[in-house]
Amino acid sequence: MNVRRGFAAALLLALLFGSAPAVAQDNQAPAGPPAGQTSGMELVTLPNPDSPLVSVRLLFDAGSIHDPEGKEGLASLTALMVSQASTQKRSYTDLLEALYPLAASIDSNTDREVTIFSGEVHRDSLNAYTTLFAEALLQPAFSADDFKRNRDLLESYLTNTLRSNDELLGLEMIQEKIFQGHPYEHHPAGTVEGLKNITLDDVKRFYKERYTQANLMLGLAGGYSNDYAAKLQKDIAAALPKGQKGRPGLPEPRKAAGRTFTLIEKETGSVGVSFGFPLPVTRADADYYPLMVAASYLGEHRSSHGRLFQELREKRGLNYGNYAYIEHYFAPPQTNNPTPNVPRRDQYFSVWIRPVVPADAQFALRAGLYEVQRLHDKGLTKEEFELARDFLVNYSKLWAQSQETRLGIHMDSKRYGMPYWIDEIESRLKKLTVEDVNRAVKKHLHPDNYEAVIVTANAAQLKDTLQKDEPSPKKYNSEVAPDVLEADKTITTLKVRPTAIEIVPIGQVFQK
Repeated sequence: MNVRRGFAAALLLALLFGSAPAVAQDNQAPAGPPAGQTSGMELVTLPNPDSPLVSVRLLFDAGSIHDPEGKEGLASLTALMVSQASTQKRSYTDLLEALYPLAASIDSNTDREVTIFSGEVHRDSLNAYTTLFAEALLQPAFSADDFKRNRDLLESYLTNTLRSNDELLGLEMIQEKIFQGHPYEHHPAGTVEGLKNITLDDVKRFYKERYTQANLMLGLAGGYSNDYAAKLQKDIAAALPKGQKGRPGLPEPRKAAGRTFTLIEKETGSVGVSFGFPLPVTRADADYYPLMVAASYLGEHRSSHGRLFQELREKRGLNYGNYAYIEHYFAPPQTNNPTPNVPRRDQYFSVWIRPVVPADAQFALRAGLYEVQRLHDKGLTKEEFELARDFLVNYSKLWAQSQETRLGIHMDSKRYGMPYWIDEIESRLKKLTVEDVNRAVKKHLHPDNYEAVIVTANAAQLKDTLQKDEPSPKKYNSEVAPDVLEADKTITTLKVRPTAIEIVPIGQVFQK
């Protein structure tokens, strides 16, 4: 169901599901490790003899936080040298040609803390696919041609894809500002200058140091044979060094002090607004679940029932989308549901408002801040809480529709040291009260201090507008409800009081 169809669709979803959808057969507690397991790697298995597919996921502690200073992008480049490169037995072209008749691929993604390698194949082709997967992972060629191609690919992603996509640009820059001085600060793809400093020997060294048994969580799901998991684990253990368990400690993210604005100067016809601050809460924490309800009430990703969407788009026609998040949401332009295997120990709260016509930029910012302030000051009513909670209990089941996604969520849950996330949502939310939600909001969502990133043309003009902080009345082209106009009186004059405003030309973004 497309949740963009609005509040009615959200309510219908809850009514259709009633309590909860039937749980898929492979959505059980992960099986334990095979008897006699001696490897240092962790194992998560979800066998389902009835499934014709087998999902394989390898999660390494090899994220961008492990990039050496001045060589930002090394973790991502190393991952590409495994998943999109030659092996010691065949060229990358030959590898792709061998994968094609299997209707399979070897995918990878590097985030701040981890790199994931994943694939899914029909069980009749599992042996052939495993041979190719293991070959890529355990016998990379590290050729000079692949190195140049993949390094150029990452640089192009930074300078072309990210700089041209306003949605991703705002998302990535708000993280850079929130986590300034923190290991999460730079994008996993690195920086332009950091990539230029990386050598092929750096990649080989990173692979040897980070791709170890101790740093690996192996996940399997679907219709594989009883001995498949043990054999695959044995083969991996024979090729990878044991390594040492233990993740590097992370400094506490600096707290937002005041209201700091970064205006990204770019030739664009619209304005994108993001603001947020560090949030010391993860899925393993009790406060995560009441905050989850509060964020869903404000605005679930790509859904139209949230208050931000209703107030800014539906009632005022300001823009396309307005959403709130209490944790990192991976690749929002391409996804409608949370993506597994981007776990983080440090998270952040953020609001996303885009695209807005330049004349409405200041008003849209104020409207977003107004809604967060309103939630903080007034909280949810019992009716609002119950509707948001019941919707979320049922909607969250749709986040785990596929076998490979359920496997990924089980792996994340194990990494967070908690029960299966989807089950935990239902268990925790059904015990919540409106008082629990409002208490967590008061404790964690402080709208007075935040980082803001605005992608805009004529940044100097917007800077002057923000500094003057004068009223910004919204002009409507059609009749608007009286309650909207009444609320606009407060929004229009809401004081932003920016404590610092920096203009960054688009050509400097992700440069160093």
